Amino acid sequence: MSDPDAGPRTRPGGRSARVRAALFEATLAELVENGYAALSISTVAARAGVHRTSVYRRWPDRDALLEAALASLTAEPVRPEDTGALETDLRRYAEGIITVLNGPAGTVLQALLSSDARSLPQADRLRQALLSSRRALSAQMLARAVQRGEIPATTVADDVVDLLVAPLYFRLLLTGEALDDALAARTARAAAAAARAGALTAQTD
Repeated sequence: MSDPDAGPRTRPGGRSARVRAALFEATLAELVENGYAALSISTVAARAGVHRTSVYRRWPDRDALLEAALASLTAEPVRPEDTGALETDLRRYAEGIITVLNGPAGTVLQALLSSDARSLPQADRLRQALLSSRRALSAQMLARAVQRGEIPATTVADDVVDLLVAPLYFRLLLTGEALDDALAARTARAAAAAARAGALTAQTD
């Protein structure tokens, strides 16, 4: 008997894509609501309204499914804008990250890093994906500021962006305080001021 939930694998946007999307949504919802320990193929399949064989046809176990679902969160990183000035570039970038963190991705990140799932290879890969996508794009933002003569050429781009986003993740994961545009403006002002003052340059012997 064929599986009614399985669709053609080669049809992007068809039944197969809808099943995958439903499974990813169900996986992340189960993680947030019930934790990693209770996460199972059976509970995810039931929540998504598909048969378990539809899951096993694509992923061998819950960790493989969880990794795929987490990867879907980082498929489209926040892209810095070119506003013509470093501080406003940083502020817009922080606002974009805050929008993401105030949505489903932030809730999933909280659940992932505050549970027994935080030591999983999948969790580490998610962190690395967030960092690598952010740093590659933000380096371009800082390079433009160097070209405009706003900051020293030896400014360490990663340090500037770390200073910008650290308060955002601190609030998300530790204090639970509001993530809003006012916070984005303050962190952007602080990071831009530090970069302009040369406080975030590479140290040479």
